[in-house]
Amino acid sequence: MLYHATSISGSSVAVVVVLLRIGVDDTDSVSGMCTTYVAAVAERRLLALGCEKHELSRLIRLNPNCPFKTRGNAALSLHFKVSDTQVEKAVETVLQTVEEFYEKGFAETQPGVVVYRGEDVPDEWKMFALRTVREIVGLDEAVELAEKHGAEVYRFNGGRGVIGALAAIALPLENPTYEAIAYRVRSNWGTMRRVDPSSVLELHRSGLSFDSYDPETGEIRITPHTPCPVLAGVRATSPENALKGLSMVRFHEEVEYVTVFATNQATDMHYIPSRIPLLKPFQNVVVEGRVVGRPFLKKGGHVFFRVGDEDGEIVCAAYRQTRGLRRVVQQLVEGDVVKVMGAVKEKPEGLTLNIEKIEVLRLAEQVVTRPPLCQKCGRRMESLGLNKGFRCGRCGEKLPPEARVKTVVPRQLRAGVYEAAVSARRHLTKPLSLCR
Repeated sequence: MLYHATSISGSSVAVVVVLLRIGVDDTDSVSGMCTTYVAAVAERRLLALGCEKHELSRLIRLNPNCPFKTRGNAALSLHFKVSDTQVEKAVETVLQTVEEFYEKGFAETQPGVVVYRGEDVPDEWKMFALRTVREIVGLDEAVELAEKHGAEVYRFNGGRGVIGALAAIALPLENPTYEAIAYRVRSNWGTMRRVDPSSVLELHRSGLSFDSYDPETGEIRITPHTPCPVLAGVRATSPENALKGLSMVRFHEEVEYVTVFATNQATDMHYIPSRIPLLKPFQNVVVEGRVVGRPFLKKGGHVFFRVGDEDGEIVCAAYRQTRGLRRVVQQLVEGDVVKVMGAVKEKPEGLTLNIEKIEVLRLAEQVVTRPPLCQKCGRRMESLGLNKGFRCGRCGEKLPPEARVKTVVPRQLRAGVYEAAVSARRHLTKPLSLCR
């Protein structure tokens, strides 16, 4: 890309403008920091250098089942137009920002930075990025793939974050959502966040945002519960609504600054259709089948049931935290046809599908049987035992097992899609409110 600037002498000077894409991941630890903050600081510093933002910075959620994630498994990328004379300074600025802020002293904190100069992202990268959202990929593959297409790779403390950094640059975002994040001043890091709860309820009722408040629990969902620099984040389907929604929230502490990110949150991008014999740990899948047996309750209030297709069965779990979803699952009966969506994990019960959403496709008839009425005296007869028939306790009349009375019981459950409570919803899961 070229543009022309005019020198003092009046001659035209060609200036090369480079589209610089920089991915960053894995700068936080369980004790603090947030990669969105590191990216936001880097973004502000690039703007201060005179670099021009090409598009919104990205906040990309990777596979939520990743065993070595810190919290929400987010990777970030910055997309700037930079003159060729500024490229080295721009890259140096981002690297210095990562070095300054990443959580040191933690073996599991392994920042990675990927720098790519180019208009078109390689298709191989796009496919790789989709895989990072849906499965587990290796660091060696990420490094090799990045360098194959001319990207610069920078690794800190092992550099496992290169995986997410490359994915954040390359992930296709056809229908993004947006998040406006307010950051705290450093003196408040690690202290209780001071947010007016009533303003969050007003935000929820406004319809500008989604997943800001959980009506089932009364829980505020825009504030994290960790000692990180984030004060609050408001999610919406447009950057304008995200900012407008955040402006509705009343904070009782100072806001350092606000950044808006384009994201893959609430897109269901992590799901892959599958069949039961193909399921593996750490996948996020959609499986269709029939309910086998009846749901059963376990200690802690968690509900389990089995779903089978032509090739096998799997245990499905609706944990207590899913609230309304768990109550739906308790109403299932054998023979119901369902589509279950969620995470595959190894549990004491074996390979288990932790449900995030369930679609009830067809309801089976629920039939109950009762002893028949005595044909002589009209009294309800008593069972003589399994397959032994019935006897009247008054007159002694007997009837065979086939005389039992079958009654179809109306179902309260209806066909449709049901979801976990907001407080139990993972970042990538699309709320039903966005599916209408």
